[in-house]
Amino acid sequence: MFRKWIATLLFAIPLACFAQNIDLLILNKNYPEALTQIKRTLAVSPDAELYFKQGMIYRQVSRPLYAEQSIGQAIALDSTNSRYLAEFADLQMELGNPFKAIPYYQKASLFQPEDYDLKFRLGKAFMSTENLEQAYGTFMMLRYKDSTNVVYNRQLGLAAFRWQKFDQAIDLFESVLDVNPNDLSMYQNLITLYAANKDAVNVVRTADRALYFFPENSSILLRESNALYSIKEFVEAKPVYEQYLAKNDSIFDVMKNYGLCLYTVKDNVKARQILEKCFEVEQDDPILNFYLGMVCRYLSDLPKSIEYLNYAIEGARIGMTEMYHSLGQVYGLQREFGKSIEALKEAYKCDPQKTEILVEIANTYDEFNPNKKLALEFYSKYLAEAGDSAINAPYARERIGKIKEFSLKNKKSGIAAER
Repeated sequence: MFRKWIATLLFAIPLACFAQNIDLLILNKNYPEALTQIKRTLAVSPDAELYFKQGMIYRQVSRPLYAEQSIGQAIALDSTNSRYLAEFADLQMELGNPFKAIPYYQKASLFQPEDYDLKFRLGKAFMSTENLEQAYGTFMMLRYKDSTNVVYNRQLGLAAFRWQKFDQAIDLFESVLDVNPNDLSMYQNLITLYAANKDAVNVVRTADRALYFFPENSSILLRESNALYSIKEFVEAKPVYEQYLAKNDSIFDVMKNYGLCLYTVKDNVKARQILEKCFEVEQDDPILNFYLGMVCRYLSDLPKSIEYLNYAIEGARIGMTEMYHSLGQVYGLQREFGKSIEALKEAYKCDPQKTEILVEIANTYDEFNPNKKLALEFYSKYLAEAGDSAINAPYARERIGKIKEFSLKNKKSGIAAER
């Protein structure tokens, strides 16, 4: 028995020395020699820890597929080692395969239930697979364990944001910034969330706070201006766009939004300048062309207004009712009544719910056509479609009455003349 013990001890001593030598080679980053010695030993006797160390070296020298094979061999020899399982899962995440990583994280967590960092990585893997419910549940559990951990709160906020639990996401992001005000992405996410809630005050407040910590970061100005634009706060968006454009090259979408802000605040001269610069870049944008047509209308350049509105209609798939409607009005201002009626009829055809257009058609016939029969027809159609409570119903009834009265007088005077 004593001899057997001595033999085992003598065998273990070289193995321990060998392990120390491998660790020293790895510590000194002598990876080629470490790999050579590991391969030589594994060829004689497979060992889980050596396979694992081999895999870690392969990761260090950026050979992830070799690392995957080595760590997989370690797990095959020791399937309950949470360190092997977690490392293999981390490697899968680096290789872009979170679906494969998840079961290894889960198994590792079974053997290390108090390892919260392991559960955190599991939650991130769930996020990567769009399994938001599982991710949210994992991060909620972590927050229950440690509600002061800024990293856990941050990740839970991101999960809540993506799962559309916006109020909770806002609270979590604000709490993260209270502890770490230098987290740029939290400001960006909060601006987006406050815009979704149509909360312009907090959009501006959050952007101002971000600019205090990142005064040279113009991406904050862009996010703020686009957020304000998206909730139709054009007056507030305009100066923010100007601040951004003063420091950055102009791009089409930013210039277009800025031009539309100028249009809404009735700075039509400058709006035309900006939107026509956009037109030089993109001639087929129906929204751009529509607002260029409207700007030119208000600047009394009716021929250009008609040209841009026709461009808008040619390129449009939606919103054509208002485009035709505006075109008809501009033709009317230019006293081209036939074209005006044609455009107005197209507008009504696009959306028969817009019954007020019938009054405009009737009124145009009433104004330019001595034969009031068509005007009478469209006034009557308006009353039939819109009903007696419609906004222009009193006017339509009045015109019908006067047209009929005028027609009756003409008829009587004609009979009298014949006599």
